Order: sequence, then structure tokens, then C-alpha cells
Amino acid sequence: MKRNWMKVVALGFATSLIFVVMLYGQDLTQMIQQKAAALKQTVAQNQTALRHYTWIEKTQLNLKGEVKSTKIESCQYGPDGKVQKTPLSTPPPPEKKRGLRGRIVEKKVDEMKDYMERAISLIALYVPPSSEKIQAVLAAGKASLSQAGPGAMQLIFKDYVKPGDAVTFTADSAAKVIRQLAVNTYLDEQDKDAISLTVNFRTLPDGTNCTAGKVLNVAAKKIVVNVEDTNYKKLAQ
Repeated sequence: MKRNWMKVVALGFATSLIFVVMLYGQDLTQMIQQKAAALKQTVAQNQTALRHYTWIEKTQLNLKGEVKSTKIESCQYGPDGKVQKTPLSTPPPPEKKRGLRGRIVEKKVDEMKDYMERAISLIALYVPPSSEKIQAVLAAGKASLSQAGPGAMQLIFKDYVKPGDAVTFTADSAAKVIRQLAVNTYLDEQDKDAISLTVNFRTLPDGTNCTAGKVLNVAAKKIVVNVEDTNYKKLAQ
């Protein structure tokens, strides 16, 4: 389940760069239309660079503030262009409860899994970003560009999938690379089923942009999934 949403984020990383590079000083609609072709090549080059790296991914599942599971994996791109993961840690076997209590626990686990699957499916509507949805938000006049602290800018798209949601790109003004992607949305009711995803990025010494960490927060179930991506190393040529 966790692996599914992380794959979605990995795809979103490459695509999201399209909407950040060289956006400053231009009309947003023109930026999308004029730069998409050139930026697609930039994205492809960055993804090619990442295929020459290996890194360590640590995933923690938190429930009600308590760490329930931790997984550490070695990651690298395979020949098919997908991230391959090798476990570096062995998770403990799940505790089984018997009798009535066991059936109650099992029912709650099933309900939580269903809710999380719905949350992951919803996030997939946002990441990777859709050029059609971006253009629809622009046409509706619901996109904005603003300063986000020293040397940073934010590009915000509101009502992206649902009324009241938002997708925000934070970029380095000088380097013109994405530093953060944030999604704020909800499942059924905006005030009860809030879901957020934050992806932070970093730039490696050779200029390659990569993920530094991801946080998925499913507030209604008090579930937080934290992912740390570290120890990026170039593969031997």
C-alpha cells in the first residue's frame, strides 16, 4: 500500500519540474504553452541522470503519533525505468489477536486499509500533475504566483480537482528548480477528511534534482507516513 503511493510520487517528481523552470517574469498561461516542449527535454535529462544513482529510503508508518513500522530499502532504477528496491531491514511479523477482540481488530484494519487505498487513489489525481488540469485552473483565474521568502517563489493552483483544494510548487528563484511540492485536499468532507502530501527536493553536486523526503498525512485516521531519501551515490560506470 505504501509502496504504491511512493511510486506515484516518484513519477510526480519528474513531471512537476515542467511547471517550475523559467516561469518567472512570464504570463503563466504563456509559460505553460511556450516552455512545455523545452522543459520536457530537461525533465528527461534529469531522469536519465537519476538512473545513474543509488540511494537509501527509510519509511516510517506512524499511527496516533506512535511508530508502527519502519522499513529501510536500497533503491535504484532498473532497466525498465522503474525504481527497484532491496530491503535492508526485516519488519517484525504482525501481532495476531484471537477471539472477539481479534475480529474487531481485523475489521478496523480492513477499514483503515480501505480508507488508505482511497487516499492513495486521490493523491494519484494530483501527482504527477496534469497539464490539462493546470490549464483549466489558469483559464478559471485560480492560479497565483507569489514570493515565498528570500529567493523563493510559489506557484499555487486552487480548485485543482475539488473545490477548496490546492497544489503548490515552491521553487528556487535563482536556480529555477523545484524545492517543494505540496498537495492539500480531502476525501469526502473538507473539514473532516483532510489529506496532505509534501515532497521536498534537493540538488546533488552534479546538478541533479532528487527527492529528499516525503510526508503523507491522513488526518482522519491519524496516520502519517514519513519517507527519507538519503545517501545518494553514483553507480560505478
